[in-house]
Amino acid sequence: MKQLLIVIFSLFLHLVYSQNCGCSKKPELKNLISCQPTVFKNKAKIYWEYNCNASWITFQKGKIRRKIYSLDKKTMEFTTRLGYIQWTEYKNSFLIENSKASGCCDPHEYILYSKETGKKIADLGTAIFNDDSSIHPYVLTMSGNDEVLFTNLNTNRSCRIKVSQKKIENTLKNSDILYAEELFENFQFKKGMLSMQLKYKDSGNFWKKEKIFLDTAKYCN
Repeated sequence: MKQLLIVIFSLFLHLVYSQNCGCSKKPELKNLISCQPTVFKNKAKIYWEYNCNASWITFQKGKIRRKIYSLDKKTMEFTTRLGYIQWTEYKNSFLIENSKASGCCDPHEYILYSKETGKKIADLGTAIFNDDSSIHPYVLTMSGNDEVLFTNLNTNRSCRIKVSQKKIENTLKNSDILYAEELFENFQFKKGMLSMQLKYKDSGNFWKKEKIFLDTAKYCN
């Protein structure tokens, strides 16, 4: 009787935790969607699953099993090109890259998740710059029309840098640049001090450059 209960329980676990990865009606999806899991250093896993009605991303750690994103039947053929397209592991979190359109060239969004629970930590905004340094990884994103968000990817702490909305709007109006995220350049991060450059046009038609600094050790702890 005890052995029978063990077998039944094992079958139950298999049904609950088995991975969905296939659709007999759409065999071509095998070439589009890989269900190979990414295993994080804390043994958590993240992977795509799909059937004939949807595709989705599952986070799993121990008894925690959470669907964090999905595409319906009409859009699942855009899997890995639309919506959550890739992820990167950090000390306590993983960073999702979210494509708002299938194709070129809108800036992607960054979304931060806990790799302990699979719960969303924050929507960070649209991508400006991502430094994957193993010592001090960080990401810069556009948050609203007049703020740059600095996020420390070791601590998951963020702080905001105010920028001139007027300069940005005037530059986009009087140049062939389409997105504010493209106006930032020359990123450096040394001993907790972040520096970058904003290129812009004022009332004239000449490019100007403004240095922006942030003491992250002072303002982001």
